[in-house]
Amino acid sequence: MTAPSGPALAGLRVVDLSAGIAGAYCTKLLVDAGADVVIVESPGGHPLRARGGSGALFGFLHTGKRSVIAEPGGTSLATPVARLVVGADVVVVDAAPPDRTAASLALAHPDLIVVSLSPFGLAGPWSERVASDLTLQALCSSIAGRGERHGSPVSAGGELIEWASGTAAAVATLVALRRRDRTGLGELVDLAALEVAITIFNGFRAVSGQLVPPGPPPYQVVEVPSIEPAQDGWIGFATLSADQFAGFAAMIERPEWAQDPEISRIDVRIERAAEIRREIAAWTTRHTVEDIMDRAAARRVPSAPLGDGATTPRLAHLVERGAFVPHPGGAYTQPRVPYRFGRTPQPPLRLPPQPGSDDAAALAATWGPRPATARSAAGGPAARESFEGDEADLPLRGIRVFDLTSFWAGPYASQILGFFGAEVLKVESIQRPDGTRMATSYGIRGDMAWERAPLFQAVNTGKRAVTLDLGDPRGQELGRRLLARCDVLVENYSPRVVERFGLLDADRPDLITLRMPAWGLTGPWRDRPGFAQTMEQAAGLASVTGFPDGPPLIPRGPCDPIGALHAAFAVLVAIRDRDRTGLGQLVEVPLVETALNVAAEQFVEYGASGTLLGRHGNGHPHAAPHGVYRTAGDAWVAIAVMDDDQWARLADTIGADEWRQDAALATSEGRVAARERVDAGLARWCALRSPDEVVEALWPIGVPAAPLVAPHEVVSLPQTESRGFFETVTHPVIGALRLPAFPARLSSRTLPYHQTHAPLLGQDNQGLLGGWLGVDDIELATLEDDGVIGTRPL
Repeated sequence: MTAPSGPALAGLRVVDLSAGIAGAYCTKLLVDAGADVVIVESPGGHPLRARGGSGALFGFLHTGKRSVIAEPGGTSLATPVARLVVGADVVVVDAAPPDRTAASLALAHPDLIVVSLSPFGLAGPWSERVASDLTLQALCSSIAGRGERHGSPVSAGGELIEWASGTAAAVATLVALRRRDRTGLGELVDLAALEVAITIFNGFRAVSGQLVPPGPPPYQVVEVPSIEPAQDGWIGFATLSADQFAGFAAMIERPEWAQDPEISRIDVRIERAAEIRREIAAWTTRHTVEDIMDRAAARRVPSAPLGDGATTPRLAHLVERGAFVPHPGGAYTQPRVPYRFGRTPQPPLRLPPQPGSDDAAALAATWGPRPATARSAAGGPAARESFEGDEADLPLRGIRVFDLTSFWAGPYASQILGFFGAEVLKVESIQRPDGTRMATSYGIRGDMAWERAPLFQAVNTGKRAVTLDLGDPRGQELGRRLLARCDVLVENYSPRVVERFGLLDADRPDLITLRMPAWGLTGPWRDRPGFAQTMEQAAGLASVTGFPDGPPLIPRGPCDPIGALHAAFAVLVAIRDRDRTGLGQLVEVPLVETALNVAAEQFVEYGASGTLLGRHGNGHPHAAPHGVYRTAGDAWVAIAVMDDDQWARLADTIGADEWRQDAALATSEGRVAARERVDAGLARWCALRSPDEVVEALWPIGVPAAPLVAPHEVVSLPQTESRGFFETVTHPVIGALRLPAFPARLSSRTLPYHQTHAPLLGQDNQGLLGGWLGVDDIELATLEDDGVIGTRPL
């Protein structure tokens, strides 16, 4: 029998009713894996067609899709679009409540997967409130956590919440699809952008706030070192461990810093940033970016050049890897699909559609209705209820994952698989445990400090844990025997490290091997270390973050969970392919290429129009007022007026007669031109009120506004409380912790996402090595005496 060929999602039919980046990127990920996607545009065209003037972002997001035109409300059952829905497997909607499109479609079509994207989710006290990227960043604590220690807080550039929401929605779609393959039943996926924002900007900081009493504001941070001036530009660093900082200190000829009881501490360096940065600049400005990177690589210090829309595509490493490819129209280049399959083909890029280039009725006739199955034929709520429990809640039940990962991106990727039913075996060693075990927050005290690290607790729940020294032949042999019982191997070490362990050469045609190297498996930077911070520096995300007259700033970590979401999506595609073929394969998801994709607007806009996107602080190039304003009590509030109607309501509410009478301010262009005057007037109004008073005045009239929330406060926001986004686990060392769940609720799910606490180091050595592999107690004791296994780090 010949295994099926072709893209893994071939035959999947998707109707995209969305208008924003999140929905478009969700369906782009699906079409890049082989799905047939039809976007439904209004007669005026998709809103992204006009963005930036060149249409390049629309072109990137909608390559390979088809287009139909429909009047607003065109999803009623009498229209050709409705006939498309009848034939679709997935419908993506981004109309925020009180719009009922998503819920209505799910109710009318029990075998349809409906993906709803909204700011706060379909239920809860904030579900009908408006939001913007700026106000969501305020609510998730992103803004409060970024900026010079005693300066103004600043938002992250690049609309990362939108891109991450699209990726998380694509993950949830494939999970729902696997459940439907088993049960015949559809799903309502309810994704909240606020929960995505917390996931990528705050997750573990919210946990840290439960373990260490928070100090007084300000909470903002700029790491030291981070982005520093070089002789010929900017150079970025990430020193997340003591070894990395020691290497950095030696490189800049200040080796004594590594032994200094103050400067060796991250928190002290932040407080003394101005002084220490002067010392760093005295060395870095004498050297070129390329020279510094070579020196840093020799000492295993993560570093990267500061890229932007013009320079990143020209980086030699990315050129050699072919990370940028021609847009199908040939006018510019764009990031390629951010994952590579070793066996399954990926469809070629095709031109984005012209408005209404396809006829809805003809497409509907081609698709036909969704094929009925024995289980879906029953239909209705009763059928949904009959599949509650393990089968409905855990679509990945039966998948076992060998988790050889560390820090954030890799562990979160495997945790996502565990959220949906996979059994995850976390493999560490007592010589080098997961790096986040050693990254406890300053102020955390108590025995077994390696079991108290906030990030480790946040992204390793639900896993079983074994320790194996994979540098020892006995550890390698036990590792191979455990791997033989697994379906998926996940690793995110630098390639040279993991390739020494002897696990990648297993002759297993059914094994899916996910590799998540920072820079990829090929190219001159292949073996260099890298973290989210270095990806944010190289991919251009730092170049659009910060104030126009200040230095570039990193977004502070979101590229790790964004990379994890992409990796989980790619593995789910590979699992779907294995379900139909019985074959596994290598799946490569470089962290840098996921960062390039969510930064794509910079590259395609520069390539298409020559426009270089830059830093705007808390402002917006096409909207005003849009910023962070100081309020009474020395607090802050974010306000974003995104259209002319919101402006008119704002002016009426705050009684600004001069604004109402100035016709030039009635348009976005006029307000942008008068930004300083408008901002000054709004700042005066905010200064007389508390953040709550500002929000209570503006949210009811449909103007996005939000207080700047501190990292530890997101746990108790009314909306996260109502939706149960933070779930409680009880850890044997720490006690009760509230941890962020997956940022989408699936209508069939009855179980919490966090089934068990994050594992203790080596807690399952007996059960896995003794119970599964039959290693007797005497041999286990010998292995522990020899340091091959253990439960305490060396």
